[in-house]
Amino acid sequence: MNSISRHHIYISDKRYTFKNVFKEFYSSQLFFAMRLISNRHDAEDIVQDVFLNIWRAKPAFKNEIAFKSYLYLSTRNRCIDFLRKNRPQFESVDLAQEMPNEIDYLIKEEAFRILDKAIKTLSPQTQQVLNLSLRGLSVKEIAKDLKISVNTVKTVKSRAYKLLRETYGKSFVAILLTYISL
Repeated sequence: MNSISRHHIYISDKRYTFKNVFKEFYSSQLFFAMRLISNRHDAEDIVQDVFLNIWRAKPAFKNEIAFKSYLYLSTRNRCIDFLRKNRPQFESVDLAQEMPNEIDYLIKEEAFRILDKAIKTLSPQTQQVLNLSLRGLSVKEIAKDLKISVNTVKTVKSRAYKLLRETYGKSFVAILLTYISL
């Protein structure tokens, strides 16, 4: 490992300094940890520890969603460990059972935020088609709404997925397809 890679982590083949990663993602992790353990001081310690461990490990992530999933799961696991050590067993078990739903919600929320950012880079027509798809409209409904043919809708969606796949990777489009019907 060369000295340059020791000072960066990689997300989507982009280098990030510890300061940049910490600055961008710390607040969301602190908020999440505080929801789980209800103590700001302990939550701050946990989140700082999570960032330091990630920094030491220097993993590379295919995209921002993979990084955030890893980050949320790491924070959740640290919170569970903290609760097991510091609270009665029955509270820890109850909280641990509720956490997967919260994690799923937060990851979906982040995925939609990143998806929205990605969609805004596309042409206006493509943005309209994908946004209507996100609202649950069928291809026929989108075609009728935008006064274009069904084949045009299909072509626009296909090109958008291809462009997003090339830009953000296959896993991004897999997540996208989970939320958007073809």
